Amino acid sequence: MGQRSVAGTLLVAGALACGGEPDVAVIGHAFPSGGAASVAVARDEIATWSRGPTIEIVYDSVGTLDLADLEVERALRLVAVPGLVGVVGHGGSRASLAAAPVYNDAGIPHVVPTSTSRLLAHAGPWTFALAPDDSVEGVFIADFVADRLGARRVLLFYVNDEYGQGLREGVRAELARRGLAVVDEMPVDPRSDFPTLVEAALLHGAPDAVVVAARWEETGRIARYLAARVPEVPVVAGDGAMRLPALLQHAGPAISSICVATFWLPGSPDSVSQAFAERFRRLNATEPTGPDAMTHDALLLMAHAVREVGPDRGAIARYLQALGRTRPAYRGVTGRITFLPDRAAGFVMARFEGGRAVRVAP
Repeated sequence: MGQRSVAGTLLVAGALACGGEPDVAVIGHAFPSGGAASVAVARDEIATWSRGPTIEIVYDSVGTLDLADLEVERALRLVAVPGLVGVVGHGGSRASLAAAPVYNDAGIPHVVPTSTSRLLAHAGPWTFALAPDDSVEGVFIADFVADRLGARRVLLFYVNDEYGQGLREGVRAELARRGLAVVDEMPVDPRSDFPTLVEAALLHGAPDAVVVAARWEETGRIARYLAARVPEVPVVAGDGAMRLPALLQHAGPAISSICVATFWLPGSPDSVSQAFAERFRRLNATEPTGPDAMTHDALLLMAHAVREVGPDRGAIARYLQALGRTRPAYRGVTGRITFLPDRAAGFVMARFEGGRAVRVAP
């Protein structure tokens, strides 16, 4: 059991076929380079299993997050890997939506760990979205802004892609339902003139809270410029901002004003979470984050499916569909996993203390 590049796996698979060795069940992992930490943990855990077929995780890290053409090319490379039984990925909503048709056309189970676009529900029968969608996350963020922060006037920044647009819609709908005013909405991207955008948004007056439906760079830079103008205003960001230490670097001292919705945090008292966090620290010498836990759950879920029903792609897809129906829910680090429309879905709110993400106390 192990981890190889896609090119390396193609060579090894050819050698195995010529030598008459048993087939290897290959799980593809389509993520940016930061996802390698979760692969190391999954590989280490799978190595302790005493039964089942040989499972190998192959990693394709070529390309840039959320550039649709490169993500399609990545998916096509993975589809060509001999012995491929399923894919975990891609990184963001745009990337996952762009790649999904490749896997659906090829009949390959595709588990999406961290993308939250509600459009993934319509991506095809072979695509399984693990994360709660942006409407659920929007309610969670809006409830936090209203109930915990007591805000009545909210300023909204969003990145103008599938992730940002979907989360913006989810937040805005719940704020409207609760009678909170959105004083302005401002699209951003990493190339934006952030001082000018922040200054323009504040022309409507100081908000009680700022919501950012964007990623770590945009979130950190917005918080930094807001802190210089309205230092008491809290910033609440979606799950896309949870990349450490990048968020800390972009925010600087303004990190103390930021809270981020995420899927999981270390420190959870249950034994599954504790074992994962300990293994992650041992192998990577760093703290795991919510995206790390979700990726780990997706990789282990796919591997468990192979162990239970074998390397047949159709059988694996049926296994995933049966979770919570005719099979028990899968118990992952992030909780009970099914793909039912009404499955339990949770977020936690994080703040930052000493460079670490910690849970906001109830």
